[in-house]
Amino acid sequence: MKEIVIALLICVSSMGQTIPRDKLMHFSSCFMISSTTTTLLSYKYTKNEAAWIGFGIGATVGISKEIYDMRYGHSDENDLYVDILGAALGSIVIRIDLNKRKKNQQWEYTRD
Repeated sequence: MKEIVIALLICVSSMGQTIPRDKLMHFSSCFMISSTTTTLLSYKYTKNEAAWIGFGIGATVGISKEIYDMRYGHSDENDLYVDILGAALGSIVIRIDLNKRKKNQQWEYTRD
Protein backbone atom coordinates (compact mmCIF):
# COMPACT_ATOMS: atom_id res chain seq x y z
CA MET A 1 0.00 0.00 0.00
CA LYS A 2 2.78 2.41 0.89
CA GLU A 3 4.53 1.64 -2.39
CA ILE A 4 1.40 2.46 -4.38
CA VAL A 5 0.93 5.80 -2.63
CA ILE A 6 4.61 6.72 -3.08
CA ALA A 7 4.51 5.78 -6.78
CA LEU A 8 1.37 7.87 -7.33
CA LEU A 9 2.90 10.85 -5.54
CA ILE A 10 6.07 10.62 -7.64
CA CYS A 11 4.03 10.41 -10.85
CA VAL A 12 1.84 13.36 -9.92
CA SER A 13 4.75 15.54 -8.78
CA SER A 14 6.87 14.73 -11.83
CA MET A 15 4.15 15.68 -14.31
CA GLY A 16 4.64 19.36 -13.61
CA GLN A 17 0.94 19.96 -14.12
CA THR A 18 -1.91 20.45 -11.75
CA ILE A 19 -4.89 18.13 -11.81
CA PRO A 20 -8.16 20.03 -12.13
CA ARG A 21 -10.45 19.92 -9.13
CA ASP A 22 -13.22 18.43 -11.24
CA LYS A 23 -11.08 15.39 -12.09
CA LEU A 24 -10.13 14.91 -8.44
CA MET A 25 -13.80 14.97 -7.47
CA HIS A 26 -14.68 12.38 -10.11
CA PHE A 27 -11.78 10.14 -9.07
CA SER A 28 -12.42 10.39 -5.34
CA SER A 29 -16.16 9.83 -5.56
CA CYS A 30 -15.83 6.68 -7.69
CA PHE A 31 -12.92 5.51 -5.53
CA MET A 32 -14.99 5.87 -2.35
CA ILE A 33 -18.07 4.21 -3.82
CA SER A 34 -16.06 1.31 -5.18
CA SER A 35 -13.95 0.76 -2.06
CA THR A 36 -16.94 1.01 0.28
CA THR A 37 -18.99 -1.39 -1.79
CA THR A 38 -16.10 -3.84 -2.07
CA THR A 39 -15.56 -3.77 1.69
CA LEU A 40 -19.22 -4.30 2.53
CA LEU A 41 -19.64 -7.09 -0.01
CA SER A 42 -16.48 -8.88 1.16
CA TYR A 43 -18.43 -10.21 4.14
CA LYS A 44 -20.93 -11.98 1.89
CA TYR A 45 -18.94 -12.80 -1.27
CA THR A 46 -15.41 -13.92 -2.05
CA LYS A 47 -12.82 -11.16 -2.38
CA ASN A 48 -12.74 -11.49 -6.20
CA GLU A 49 -16.52 -11.29 -6.52
CA ALA A 50 -16.69 -8.36 -4.12
CA ALA A 51 -13.95 -6.51 -6.02
CA TRP A 52 -15.66 -6.97 -9.38
CA ILE A 53 -19.07 -5.97 -8.05
CA GLY A 54 -17.55 -2.96 -6.27
CA PHE A 55 -15.79 -1.90 -9.46
CA GLY A 56 -19.00 -2.33 -11.44
CA ILE A 57 -21.04 -0.22 -9.06
CA GLY A 58 -18.40 2.54 -8.90
CA ALA A 59 -18.02 2.60 -12.69
CA THR A 60 -21.80 2.55 -13.19
CA VAL A 61 -22.24 5.59 -10.97
CA GLY A 62 -19.47 7.43 -12.85
CA ILE A 63 -20.87 6.51 -16.27
CA SER A 64 -24.38 7.51 -15.17
CA LYS A 65 -23.07 10.91 -14.06
CA GLU A 66 -21.43 11.42 -17.45
CA ILE A 67 -24.62 10.47 -19.29
CA TYR A 68 -26.47 13.02 -17.16
CA ASP A 69 -23.82 15.63 -18.00
CA MET A 70 -24.17 14.85 -21.73
CA ARG A 71 -27.87 15.59 -21.59
CA TYR A 72 -28.09 18.46 -19.12
CA GLY A 73 -24.63 19.90 -18.53
CA HIS A 74 -21.08 20.05 -19.73
CA SER A 75 -19.63 16.63 -20.52
CA ASP A 76 -15.93 15.81 -20.73
CA GLU A 77 -14.57 12.54 -22.08
CA ASN A 78 -11.67 12.62 -19.63
CA ASP A 79 -14.11 12.59 -16.71
CA LEU A 80 -15.25 9.16 -17.83
CA TYR A 81 -11.66 7.86 -17.83
CA VAL A 82 -11.04 9.29 -14.37
CA ASP A 83 -14.26 7.71 -13.08
CA ILE A 84 -13.24 4.27 -14.31
CA LEU A 85 -9.72 4.69 -12.93
CA GLY A 86 -11.08 5.69 -9.53
CA ALA A 87 -13.46 2.72 -9.45
CA ALA A 88 -10.70 0.30 -10.46
CA LEU A 89 -8.20 1.57 -7.92
CA GLY A 90 -10.86 1.64 -5.20
CA SER A 91 -11.62 -2.04 -5.60
CA ILE A 92 -7.94 -3.03 -6.04
CA VAL A 93 -6.62 -1.16 -3.01
CA ILE A 94 -9.37 -2.52 -0.77
CA ARG A 95 -8.75 -6.02 -2.13
CA ILE A 96 -5.11 -5.74 -1.06
CA ASP A 97 -6.30 -4.69 2.41
CA LEU A 98 -8.73 -7.61 2.52
CA ASN A 99 -5.85 -10.01 1.88
CA LYS A 100 -3.95 -8.60 4.85
CA ARG A 101 -7.03 -8.70 7.06
CA LYS A 102 -7.69 -12.35 6.27
CA LYS A 103 -4.05 -13.28 6.94
CA ASN A 104 -4.12 -11.45 10.29
CA GLN A 105 -7.33 -13.23 11.27
CA GLN A 106 -5.82 -16.62 10.42
CA TRP A 107 -2.73 -15.78 12.47
CA GLU A 108 -4.87 -14.80 15.48
CA TYR A 109 -6.84 -18.06 15.27
CA THR A 110 -3.71 -20.18 15.24
CA ARG A 111 -2.19 -18.24 18.11
CA ASP A 112 -4.98 -19.10 20.59
